Amino acid sequence: MLKKILTVVALVLVGFVVVGIFLPGQHRVERSITIERPVSVVFTLLNGFQSFNEWSPWAARDPSAEYRYSGPEKGVGARLSWVGDPRLVGTGWQEIVVSRPYERLEMVLDFGSQGRAMSYFTLTAVDDDTRLTWGFETDVTEDRGLLAALLGKYFGLFLDHWVGADYEQGLASLKQYAESLPAADFSSADIAVVNVEPVDVLLVAARSSQQADDVTRALAEAFGELTQFMAEHDIGLAGQPMAITRAWDEEGYEFDAALPVDRLPESTSGNVRTGQSPGGRAVRIVHQGPYDAMLDSYERLASYMAAHGLEEGPVSWEHYISDPGDTAPGDLVTHIYVQVAADNR
Repeated sequence: MLKKILTVVALVLVGFVVVGIFLPGQHRVERSITIERPVSVVFTLLNGFQSFNEWSPWAARDPSAEYRYSGPEKGVGARLSWVGDPRLVGTGWQEIVVSRPYERLEMVLDFGSQGRAMSYFTLTAVDDDTRLTWGFETDVTEDRGLLAALLGKYFGLFLDHWVGADYEQGLASLKQYAESLPAADFSSADIAVVNVEPVDVLLVAARSSQQADDVTRALAEAFGELTQFMAEHDIGLAGQPMAITRAWDEEGYEFDAALPVDRLPESTSGNVRTGQSPGGRAVRIVHQGPYDAMLDSYERLASYMAAHGLEEGPVSWEHYISDPGDTAPGDLVTHIYVQVAADNR
């Protein structure tokens, strides 16, 4: 009887080994979803880890887990490390190793004693939407002994079910999060985060409706008062005109017309006052075209800031690089700035 039992056990073990030898060691899991946002928004959310836990399928699983960000905020080298309950999320890190804007991202995943794997995102534009695929690749036999490799191969049979379920949940959460953000596509915009140095300016406060003609008229009157004051006091112009927004709401547009100057006078008269232009960390977009078409640039700037997790500060301003007196409307260049909130600096 014992001999029969041992024979059966031996046959089972042999079968386990033989079958295991022919099982695949490399495994790939993929899940896809369509997100109703342009690829510029979706890629930016994924090209770093600052917003990862807003949609991660694992964040809520272990609320007490600790996370640490290192490397650059975006792109190759950005890393997220975590330490959590070994029964829930364990300990490990992931790092971006490939970042091809608006097309593909690849990450190394390190799970400590459980080994490494690769994760990736591929993005395809479908009209104004994004078809996103999230993939996972691993070799369950890598750096393992014979028994561990065999066990890993059997474990790999369940990867698609286990990992796939998490990826489906994560993609659904990412879709919900991304679609809560502005929808403007900023992929072709000349836009960047910059540090702006304040300069000495003369200012005149003005107000108008939101109609383009009214804004132009109010700006012209304010700049006229400024240039007259400068001529009377022999003050030189030291840069291009600006309009510093103070309020934009249903009641109208309040702003300061500002001219950079080579010196500040000891005193002013009329509506003219002295000051400095806004400075610090800001997002700048370069708008080319007529002034009454700047709404599109403002929308792309807002979309860029939201996707990058940047909160708008209290001030925005327009810097009129071109002279409308000798430049065709379609060629006018305006730099639009939105200050970044202090918490994001």
